[in-house]
Amino acid sequence: TLTARLQDSAGGLSYSAAVLAHQVGYDDGDSDESTIGFATFVAGKIAVTDMITLQGTLTYSDGANSYLYRSGENFGAESAYIDQDGDVESISGYGGSVGAGFHLGQGRSINIGYGLVEVDWDDAESDLGSEVVADKSETNSAVMANYQWMPVENVMMGIEYARLQRDNVDGSDGDANRVMFAAQYNF
Repeated sequence: TLTARLQDSAGGLSYSAAVLAHQVGYDDGDSDESTIGFATFVAGKIAVTDMITLQGTLTYSDGANSYLYRSGENFGAESAYIDQDGDVESISGYGGSVGAGFHLGQGRSINIGYGLVEVDWDDAESDLGSEVVADKSETNSAVMANYQWMPVENVMMGIEYARLQRDNVDGSDGDANRVMFAAQYNF
């Protein structure tokens, strides 16, 4: 994988953009096939006021879905598949997120966010059959909200609620709710 990233800021605005090229392939001793995938990424964050920040990201991938956050079953969907002729065919996907942070003062903040990622299994389903890709995760989404505070110097604590949803190629779906707590001590 080869990556390049540009990052800068001006006043209350910070932004970045990145591209990558990623080789996907196999070599089973008899056949050696590969393809080059790519991904693009843009992100921005703006301080609307001293208390409010807004941020967002957009990502597109074709053959590099392991870099598409929260895609697939283990948060990194397959980047390609092998068709009936033994050729490596790339799989595309896209994702994005939006969020806001509210700084309440005295080391306290509330943060909310929403993210969505979708992987395009249509070509693989057509080439390999629906039974092969039926249980693949096609769309993952998440809504999160957290509260962070600093009870004493160098200690930050937080609690977060998240609702996660998944839709598979065959139309089956699932969801989960979770509550997490974290504590961090900075030396």
